Amino acid sequence: MLVSTFIVKIVNIMTINFNIEKKYFLDNFFEKKPYVFKSIYDVNFINRNEIEDIYNRSDLESFEGLKLMYNGILDKREYLESYQDLGNTRYRYIYSKLYDYLNAGATLVANGIINEPKIDYLAKCCSSLTDSHTFSSIYLAYGEKSSFKPHWDSRDIFVIQLTGKKRWVIYEPSFQNPLYVHQSKDMEDIYPCPSEPYDDFVLEAGDVLYLPRGWWHNPLPVGEETIHLSVGIFPPYVFNYLYWLSNKINDFEIGRKSLPRSWVQAKSEIEDLSKFIFKYLGSEEAYNEFLQSIGSEQRIPNKLNLDLFCNNKSKLSDKAYLRINSNNNLSIDDGYVICNGIKLNLDHGSTELLKKIDDNPYISLEKLLSFFETEMHEKMKDLIYNLGYQNILEIINDV
Repeated sequence: MLVSTFIVKIVNIMTINFNIEKKYFLDNFFEKKPYVFKSIYDVNFINRNEIEDIYNRSDLESFEGLKLMYNGILDKREYLESYQDLGNTRYRYIYSKLYDYLNAGATLVANGIINEPKIDYLAKCCSSLTDSHTFSSIYLAYGEKSSFKPHWDSRDIFVIQLTGKKRWVIYEPSFQNPLYVHQSKDMEDIYPCPSEPYDDFVLEAGDVLYLPRGWWHNPLPVGEETIHLSVGIFPPYVFNYLYWLSNKINDFEIGRKSLPRSWVQAKSEIEDLSKFIFKYLGSEEAYNEFLQSIGSEQRIPNKLNLDLFCNNKSKLSDKAYLRINSNNNLSIDDGYVICNGIKLNLDHGSTELLKKIDDNPYISLEKLLSFFETEMHEKMKDLIYNLGYQNILEIINDV
């Protein structure tokens, strides 16, 4: 039995309970092997009509925005039409063709979902468990036909079964730790899928599957409507660190030298460069600067909070829920945090406050204040309000 569990709540409903200690998950499963969480998601959080509305609002035009899978990715002209509307080119479903494909077993995929508050919230739950950036997609299918074949993804994913059921057949990796430049369809002849499954199970509504990148899988409908949310996980990778250095190396004199055309002449220059890179990349200072750079580029989607910050009649509620607007808050111990491009240096009081919120994402203000002396509460509320105003904190006040 684990000592503590990772739980996130919203509007007084426990919507997802990973039921696992964060450190235990990171040490034993993250990027290592799959894990199935049974009955940890509140299936009432997103209703059926809300899911369908997300497809209605999807980006129909872009390749990544919407896909229909049927023996591969279908040409969009098969189920979309363009038309002119007041001088603008717009797109709409050819409804009968879309219905035909779905009834024949196709899978409709809404990719890169953002600014859909409930989807964003679930993605943040996965982000808080892994300290990683996320990418969200919804998959909808009917019948029993597989629109895919065994394949692997180049990112870790959390599969949140929203409605219905889906069978998952999982196989161990044959190509370790793929990146976005790798596609299983391009490599399956060299690194084929193993013949024996690692696991074979049915994911039911309320279940969540964690699947590391590179693990082969074949998701199969089981004769009923099935909808799941896939949350892709993107931590910093080694190539990100090297790419960051490649853009920074010209800050140093050794990176601005020209190289002789002859290897005999260039050898000593390259040896000096390799020694510099080894020493520099191995320093805590460089790594922290790299993480700051990554953090400054990322943006976390949030709802506008006009009632709280633009309406004099609205006040910060003791029942409000709080989360830091960042994917990775390890820098708090170093006295700063980076949220949505803003670096905030922290004093002692701010550090203690944000550490509590980071340890308990979506903690209520009432619970948070209970960790501090009563005479500090009003000061803490003012600080929280100001951090929310700057979008450092996400504040869910409408409870």
